[in-house]
Amino acid sequence: MQNRILIIGAGLGGLALAQGLVKAGFKPLVFERDETHTSRPQGYRISIRSLGMNALTALLTPEKMSRLSVAKVTDVGDGFTCANEKMEPFLTISLGQDAAVQFLRSELRKLLQEGLNIQWNKRLVRFEDNSDQVTAYFEDGSKAVGDLLVGCDGGTSTVRELLPLVYENRKGSIPKIVDTNRFVLAGQIDRTAEWDKLLPLNKNGLVRFVGPGLHSLGVCFSERADRSPTVFWALSGEREDHNAPWYPYDQSLESRTRILQYCKQIVKNESWHENLRKLVNDTPEEAIIAPWHFRTTQFPDSEQSRMVPSGRVTLVGDSAHVMPPDRGLGGNNVFEDARVLATLLASSPKPTDWPRLTEEYEREMFARARIAVQESENAVTYFRNLRDHS
Repeated sequence: MQNRILIIGAGLGGLALAQGLVKAGFKPLVFERDETHTSRPQGYRISIRSLGMNALTALLTPEKMSRLSVAKVTDVGDGFTCANEKMEPFLTISLGQDAAVQFLRSELRKLLQEGLNIQWNKRLVRFEDNSDQVTAYFEDGSKAVGDLLVGCDGGTSTVRELLPLVYENRKGSIPKIVDTNRFVLAGQIDRTAEWDKLLPLNKNGLVRFVGPGLHSLGVCFSERADRSPTVFWALSGEREDHNAPWYPYDQSLESRTRILQYCKQIVKNESWHENLRKLVNDTPEEAIIAPWHFRTTQFPDSEQSRMVPSGRVTLVGDSAHVMPPDRGLGGNNVFEDARVLATLLASSPKPTDWPRLTEEYEREMFARARIAVQESENAVTYFRNLRDHS
């Protein structure tokens, strides 16, 4: 009898895992808390390098891989540049053979949903593990029974938060997701020929302008969900005041206006290049995006042990290891997590030794994630030091 896999979360990681399982002959069930696939924005570009592309090749059928091109964002560059606030570059990387392929998140997610059994508006509230099976209970009163429960529900994972409650003193090593106190405020503006001239460094790809006062401005060419070209910018800094007037966000125009005014004040008070000031100042209020906060992962000092004794619950991607976006490693590791877990499930002899399978998966996954998280955290200091000594 085929193992029944319950996947919590229909983000890119959960969908990629489900696709890999379907390819291997499983019939996974995917549960997503959003009411529909269009309930909330899915972000913009995602850069996928060889690690992520190789994982997707293993997870998807050749037919689906051949159609990935529909989700690609073109004419946006595949390199990376670091510059100061005066638009003077001090580091340029042409990524060569490992050049990132740029995808529109919404289109990629749409492709990954194809052929899957996804149940929307399913908010997990608790689960039970009796060692022989795991039962997931949802807010609407429904439940699902499976052999393995996989948390793919992001940095604020409900599955991860429930682990200490379900297993108490029987739980193993569970990494801790912590706030870094760094914020990101972002917006976008129509890309025109004028902006191509005003932002010449962006022809090579993403540019991180490292400014004074611990502020950085990331700028890239991208596309909206309707495929119209756009210039996307993201201003990051240290969150000093949790009661700042821009901090509460409720999707209203008033809230977006407060955020934009705060960004304008920063680029006005600091020595930013006039083109970067114009980019922020010309952005319409309605084009401001919900702010987000950088989080990272603290791993146990001791050797990583299996998270749960039965091996019937595990985590994938940000649910297990959030990392700052400074190296662009998060999405690639999400897909590699999915590949490793799907491969182990497909090759496991029956009956499945769940403790052994999840321990093997988590050992490989956390070893790789530790390195990626450390590299991402180091990048923050590295770019700042480059600016100060350039």
